[in-house]
Amino acid sequence: MANKQSLDIYRLLKRNGFLLEAKINQAIQSQLNNEAIIRQFGAHSKVSAAVIRKLQNSIEAISIPFNFPTKTDVANATKITIQTEEKVDLIDEKVNTILQSLEELKQLASEGVEQHE
Repeated sequence: MANKQSLDIYRLLKRNGFLLEAKINQAIQSQLNNEAIIRQFGAHSKVSAAVIRKLQNSIEAISIPFNFPTKTDVANATKITIQTEEKVDLIDEKVNTILQSLEELKQLASEGVEQHE
């Protein structure tokens, strides 16, 4: 009985959660259609972008004397690491191809020696 009651509570909670989510989504959509709000967010986003840019430049400047990597440094190091891994993979494939060719040559040479004997 208690188990059925808890299942009913969960179903009710789930249904009400979906209804609430739909209402919130509808409210958001109606606000997104409001041109004044969109203009306001646009103005704030320009200011925020400028502040973020200044902050990034400040962090870049501070990182030099304190000798710690910046986001750009980490991104560049990651790119170089990925490029290096790709090159190592290519070299590995070429080495494997050469080793297979050597094995084939050894086999052909041993067959040629056996035929002459």
